[in-house]
Amino acid sequence: MKVKDQKLLKWLRWVDEIHEETQRLLIKTYLYDRYVEIVKANDSIWNPDDFHQWAMHNYFDSALICIRRLLKVQKDSISLRGLLVEISENPTLITKEFYLREYPRGSVDSDGIPDAKAWTHALGEDTFDDKWAGGGSNLVEVIQTDLNELDKNTKIVEDFIDNTLAHRNKGQKGKQSIKTELARQSIKTIEKIAIKYLELMGKGGYTELTPVWQYDPEVIFTKKWIKGDSDH
Repeated sequence: MKVKDQKLLKWLRWVDEIHEETQRLLIKTYLYDRYVEIVKANDSIWNPDDFHQWAMHNYFDSALICIRRLLKVQKDSISLRGLLVEISENPTLITKEFYLREYPRGSVDSDGIPDAKAWTHALGEDTFDDKWAGGGSNLVEVIQTDLNELDKNTKIVEDFIDNTLAHRNKGQKGKQSIKTELARQSIKTIEKIAIKYLELMGKGGYTELTPVWQYDPEVIFTKKWIKGDSDH
């Protein structure tokens, strides 16, 4: 099936952007966590902590901005929440035929035994009916449940970003802080829901979005960073 509907084509472009943005967020988080583990394991580099404080604030500022981009719904902006809202407003575009476009029909032999492609196609049909309630108005209910979960697990973080990070509000709102565990809860929820809607749009197969490195990014910490006169 060749996708021709312009709104569907737009959503397919959006999920690629959402995938990349979510992955950037997860990469930042993974690398920061490894950095913290490396520092904690070597008490000789704990003090002075200027560079460690700088790294921490840079991580949280950049991670929270990623979260904001994935959650903020604005005209002409791409976001995970925006994708869910648009699909819920146009649920009839998500048909079983569209969902199954990446599942070849396969064939059945003379004994009535389906081949692997036919089994996969049948599994795709069952998945669409079970996971997405068969499309239409039922799909709207599924999306609303996911939007509610997204709002529940990100609202405090969003409020902090809007009131303190993106711009500084006057009074107590502009002096808020955010607990690390709340930010991490938001990130986990975003990843979970992003994976789900990547799958809906035919970009599935993921259990997590943090990539697997084909090299060791930590090798830089095995090098000598500051050269003295004796090194020249």
